[in-house]
Amino acid sequence: MNVFVQPTGRRIEPFGDAPGESLVMNRPLSAWQADAFAAAGLRRLDTLTPPCLVVPDTLFTTGGALRAFVDGAAARDAVFVLKDSVHGRVTTPVQPGVTRVDAGWRFDTVRWVSGRDEAPVEVVFDPDEQIVKFTLPPQFTGGREPEVSFPRHPFMTLHHWVHILWANQVAGSIELRATPKWRFILTGLWAALRARSLNPWRVLGKANKVGRRCNIHPTAVVEGSTLGDDVNIGPFARVLFSRLGDGVTLMPGANVEASTLGDRAFVSQYTTLRFCVLYPEAVASQYLMQQCVLGRGAMTTGAAFSIDINFDGNIRVPLDGALHDTGTNFLGSAFGHGARMGTGHWLASGRMIPNGAFVIRDPAEVIQRVPADLPTDRPVYLSNGHLVPLGAARKAP
Repeated sequence: MNVFVQPTGRRIEPFGDAPGESLVMNRPLSAWQADAFAAAGLRRLDTLTPPCLVVPDTLFTTGGALRAFVDGAAARDAVFVLKDSVHGRVTTPVQPGVTRVDAGWRFDTVRWVSGRDEAPVEVVFDPDEQIVKFTLPPQFTGGREPEVSFPRHPFMTLHHWVHILWANQVAGSIELRATPKWRFILTGLWAALRARSLNPWRVLGKANKVGRRCNIHPTAVVEGSTLGDDVNIGPFARVLFSRLGDGVTLMPGANVEASTLGDRAFVSQYTTLRFCVLYPEAVASQYLMQQCVLGRGAMTTGAAFSIDINFDGNIRVPLDGALHDTGTNFLGSAFGHGARMGTGHWLASGRMIPNGAFVIRDPAEVIQRVPADLPTDRPVYLSNGHLVPLGAARKAP
């Protein structure tokens, strides 16, 4: 069987990358697609030649999903429908070419072409998800019960930085769900033996995959995570359910949870990353970042905050000249490749900082001039970049 990858011309904002260059768990999307085609027994075509499977270059999925669709098409003209699911509700927003139907979501760009020009049948695919529910204060969730989906076969297209975020969050479930139960049991038993305890946190601490030449301080805590080579983790830092690329550095007190960090990414002391994606060589120095994507070489600094919750409703993001509902009120921001954010900023949720942008605070709000004869008998204040004694005339801008 053959597959043709349809070029979309899409560039993922704010990075300007082609979809195949987008990183999912530190691997380009094109590599995930090649693995899926191989697993499904599909040979890639250079031109659309029926009969064949047609998919967009934005597709992120597994070989199992593609094979099931091809089998369901049974050589008929067909279009893919993702079954109604938590996975679908979370990942289908902001995706052009995805239409809500009774059975779920129809992906108009994923189809089997027979060459007979027939009306396509809809083939409904079940992502085989496992749902984990957890409790958060209703002030955060708007009264909705939070659910996390672990699909065996995720299926989505990547058009926007939010899709890079969401793809990284579901990609781990591919490996997780593909692992046989007997291997889970053996891994758990071996971890418990090494931990000399049945305490789940102690067991998690022995269930890591650690690369070569890693330097992990004895006071650091690493649980259920994968570390590349030459990773440095400082005193009292913590890594939970995350993937760290080669050469990543975490300074003392840094906290990384459910995040993916690219090669040589850097996390400053006491910075918390939760549900984030950092491209290679990104630097995170913000006190708390949640649901954010930092591009290659991007940098955020202390005393800057990316707002990650909207109490009034779902967050909307721009794509193709229009605002699209993300389906969630919990979302951070994206920082383009090489972008730099100075201190003293509040960035609204769902926003994008372009590649190479250098954002600083208003100079009038920064102390720039400190006179040598400042009085000590009364307070001084900031006025247009100058320290001025209280009661003195204001300096002109």
